[in-house]
Amino acid sequence: MSIKLIALDIDGTVVDADNNISPSNKEAIKKVLESGIRIALVTGRHRDGVKNVMEVLGLDFKTPLVLNNGALIYSGDHIMWKDFLTADEADGVIKFSTKIPGVATTVFQPDDIHLHCNLPMDHKWLIERLEVFGMRDIKVAENPEDLTREDAAKIMLITESSEKALEVYEMWPERLSNLKRTRSYPYLCEINSGTCDKGRGLKVLCEKLRILPEEVLAVGDGESDIPMLSYAKHAVFVRHFDYLPKLPSHVTVTPEGYHTEGAAWAIEWAKGAGHLTY
Repeated sequence: MSIKLIALDIDGTVVDADNNISPSNKEAIKKVLESGIRIALVTGRHRDGVKNVMEVLGLDFKTPLVLNNGALIYSGDHIMWKDFLTADEADGVIKFSTKIPGVATTVFQPDDIHLHCNLPMDHKWLIERLEVFGMRDIKVAENPEDLTREDAAKIMLITESSEKALEVYEMWPERLSNLKRTRSYPYLCEINSGTCDKGRGLKVLCEKLRILPEEVLAVGDGESDIPMLSYAKHAVFVRHFDYLPKLPSHVTVTPEGYHTEGAAWAIEWAKGAGHLTY
């Protein structure tokens, strides 16, 4: 059965750590689009954070977007699906995270991003990180109480080191254990509702498009991508380090040295295996 949809993570899969897209990735995706095969972006990013990527890749307005780790699915301006934290869950995360020194708490709504930063933190570094993810028009809350609790698609905790992020996880309160916690980067903690992940988001999208798992190629590089790699019958994990997380048996791993060309490698692999024809 031929692939009809390619689901791509963005950070570490399509773009590098500086938000740049390699010529190989750009060219491979261009050829896929010209062949009529659909592309969907499945990412932890906010909607504003995908605009530049879409422009560089030549993706049109109707490109399906699975955002905030599966909490929101867009087709154009139409929201096809949403899976948010409840106001009580968001309140619990905010009250927990804003008491920890050196943690920036970001609350993602469909149209807005809200931020509260606990000192000590390097503000220049924080702004640079936010800009990499396309997060610019941010509403800054001076006090934790001013952070919104309503319509929270995702809450992202930004730390300055992987050690600090792991420390946050180790301190995680039992009352919030039902929530999904993932890390797209070692210094991030991403919090979603207990039913939300990229796999469920991709499944919902495919059902609405009437595309079977056997007709999907999924490509990702982090913990948060594993559910969507599990759902798609054709899947590639982009290797960045020697360490690999536990992956489903059907997932193919890129060779070393393709960390900036992961999407291109996956597309060529699918063509070589006969799953992708054009």
